[in-house]
Amino acid sequence: MSTAERVLVDTSAWVAFFRGSVPGRSEVRALLTENRAVRCGPVELELRRGLRRSEAAAVLGVWSAVPPLAVEAIDFTSAGDLLRDLRESGKTLPSMDGLIATLALRYEVPLLSLDHHFAMVPGLQRWPLGGT
Repeated sequence: MSTAERVLVDTSAWVAFFRGSVPGRSEVRALLTENRAVRCGPVELELRRGLRRSEAAAVLGVWSAVPPLAVEAIDFTSAGDLLRDLRESGKTLPSMDGLIATLALRYEVPLLSLDHHFAMVPGLQRWPLGGT
């Protein structure tokens, strides 16, 4: 699968999918059906942190079938630089989201997220909600 076909799904979109919320549910479902969704370690950390034990088997069963993007040492350096640059321009992004954005940028994949603060990341392509 080429990188142009993949979409990194952020925690907020996974939560919408698993809880049946709109927006987000149909977009994630479509990406899963088309085998276009990818995951990453930072999103897994956030997802597992909020996961109810009663949901674990179902959620992790779906999650484990989604191909991962590898996190490398350079991603922490790049995320730190991104977060610093944003802070210097008066913008604040949570650290984990800085790392998620950095992965999407390095792998050149759009990010599906319900979190609007990703819009402040220069060059980050966002996967549209509603109508995908």
